This record gives sequence, C-alpha cells and structure tokens, in this order.
Amino acid sequence: MKRLSHAAALTAILGGMVAGLAQAATAQLSNLPLSVETSDSLLTLTPAAIQKIYPAQSRPEAVFLTNDKKVTMGFEWRQVSLKPSEVSGLVNQFPAVIKSQVAGLKTLTPKLVTIQGIPWAQFVYTLAGKNGDLRREMLVTSAQGRMLILNVDSSVKDYSANDLAVRTFVNGVKVSQ
Repeated sequence: MKRLSHAAALTAILGGMVAGLAQAATAQLSNLPLSVETSDSLLTLTPAAIQKIYPAQSRPEAVFLTNDKKVTMGFEWRQVSLKPSEVSGLVNQFPAVIKSQVAGLKTLTPKLVTIQGIPWAQFVYTLAGKNGDLRREMLVTSAQGRMLILNVDSSVKDYSANDLAVRTFVNGVKVSQ
C-alpha cells in the first residue's frame, strides 16, 4: 500500500487543478453511487489532477481536500464483490492485510461504524513519517454489491488541525444502495 506524500505532491503540482466547493450543499458524484455534503471548507481535485497525481492502478474516483491541502479524502470503488452483510466481517479480516502491507505500522484500530445508516468497517492507523507520524483512515462499505473505500490521509498533526472538517465530510457521505 504505497501512498503518495500528499501534502508535498498536492502543493507542488496542483495549481489550478482544484476547485473550491461553494456553500454547503449535497453533491451527487456522477462516477460513484453516493452523494457528499460539500462546504466552503473543502476543495475537490479535478479529474485531470487525479490522473496526474495518482498511478493508474490505484487511482481514486473522487478526491477532496481540506482548504490547507493537508488532508486528502479519496473514494475508490473496486470491482471486488462485497455484500452489506459482509462489511462487519472486514473488521476482523483486514487488520492482517494492513499489517502485512504497511511498513512501519505503529498503531491500528479497527471498528465498525455507522454513517447515514450504512455500516462501514473503519481502520485507523499510524505509521512513522519523515516529518512526524502519518495518520491513515480507511473506511470500507458495500455499494451496489461492490466494495467502496474512503481513504483519509494526512499527518497526525494536520489531521488534528482539520478534524472537524474531515468528520463533517465523512458523516455527510450518503451511499446509494
């Protein structure tokens, strides 16, 4: 699970490739079976920016950023089959996968959470970074019989500074079944 140093990459190459989100509103994402609550405290990457920043094999469908560009929130919709009844089992299954794929893992907290009435398997973990610990959060659910993942990536320090904006965004995700 190699992750891009988002803060450095975003600051260096984005320029005009982000758009501010206007006032709070619900936005239906055309390429995903969900809608999100948008606000002026978030930016969104254009499709061109997503294509430029992320490698093809792990490219998210949609990416949102905090205004300071320190926290990224990216949605991946995988071809893997996942039934709603299987989501809770991921809480016990995925930690071994994460442990085997993430070098320098310091902490890992798996649990089942409910967002807008939908169960999500949540995995929050930290790992050592060059300029302090990194915080990763992976939320996994079933959407139309497939696996939908929301990755939240930042440093521990930057996440703390943006906690309210991130939690508000995450809690506003509405999956279309």
